[in-house]
Amino acid sequence: MGKRKKRRTKQEKIILQLKKEIAQQKRQSSPEKEKTPSRQEAILPKAIEPIERKLGGKSKDDSSLFQDVSLVKKDLLKSLILTIAIFSLEVMLYLKLK
Repeated sequence: MGKRKKRRTKQEKIILQLKKEIAQQKRQSSPEKEKTPSRQEAILPKAIEPIERKLGGKSKDDSSLFQDVSLVKKDLLKSLILTIAIFSLEVMLYLKLK
């Protein structure tokens, strides 16, 4: 079967867009200098500052990451049901094999 690609979050999309914009600006400002940024340069806080501006200045606010609460509730409910089912199966097997 084919592998499924991991979906990108909104924050990852914004980071990728900003990286593309930075790369475009570097190409326009210095076309003779064709240096690709290293991983450390790409992760520097310089790239994080514009993200905070685009998000409306909500820095370090985790609540903005969970905008759709119904999806979080749905995932938690699924996890709870699965956990209860697995736990009850373990108890039944323990009692049966005892």
